[in-house]
Amino acid sequence: MSLVYFKTLIKRNWLLLVIFIAVLTMYMSVMISMYDPEDMEALTAMAKMLPPEMMNAMGFSSLVTDLTGFIASWLYGLLMFGFPLVYCIILGNRLVAKMVDNSSFAYLLSTPNSRIKLIVTSGVYALSSLFILFSSLFLIGVAISEMTFPGLLDVGAFLSLNITTMLVNMTVMMISFFFSCVFNETRLSLSFGAGIPILFLLMNMLGGVTTDMNLLKSVSIYGFYDPVELVQGADILLTNLGYVAVSLALLAAGVFIFNRKRLPL
Repeated sequence: MSLVYFKTLIKRNWLLLVIFIAVLTMYMSVMISMYDPEDMEALTAMAKMLPPEMMNAMGFSSLVTDLTGFIASWLYGLLMFGFPLVYCIILGNRLVAKMVDNSSFAYLLSTPNSRIKLIVTSGVYALSSLFILFSSLFLIGVAISEMTFPGLLDVGAFLSLNITTMLVNMTVMMISFFFSCVFNETRLSLSFGAGIPILFLLMNMLGGVTTDMNLLKSVSIYGFYDPVELVQGADILLTNLGYVAVSLALLAAGVFIFNRKRLPL
């Protein structure tokens, strides 16, 4: 790993990270402000006006009354998959395939750093940026909750929720990163690096519509845990280890392939 290149990646991509932190902070603030512990019936009634299929697809099937479950259902049911997905697609392609496609990677190879060191550094930065994103959202969520509803947030459950959601998105990031390492052209990198994660998200949404389509959800990377069940105490350790294993395997495979392939430099 190259610390100099890691610092360069921070300078190149910090604004993208800040934008997504700001957008998700806005949504989190709005969602928490909508919570009313004394009158959840109004929100429940509004939710019941929507078609049940739409509620299930968007992850709102579990109507809960506590603050932690409310955040898990209304914010982490879909938004914390959809928006980070866009971030992963943009960054994953930007870190490798885009640089090869526009020939800027040739300048990096003229330095003493090897291909492996450069790609490992890029992968570590991709994962680190998601750690920063979800660490920020956790701290911001706790701060907003304590300011508006002191003592109502289960901080331990909220931390567990953020860890698992972060690991899911790290897997998505490594899917995009892997195909960014495989292909030399941005169009191909995005076709697979964006297409496969989006397909998984659609499968998760469709699988939640009816029990007849539940198989789609069970084979999607998003379908291995339920945010509401997680904050209610569901065992998530094996699922987390699975996400970690897949992410590391994709990172290793991406580095291996990139180190051996011919670059159009």
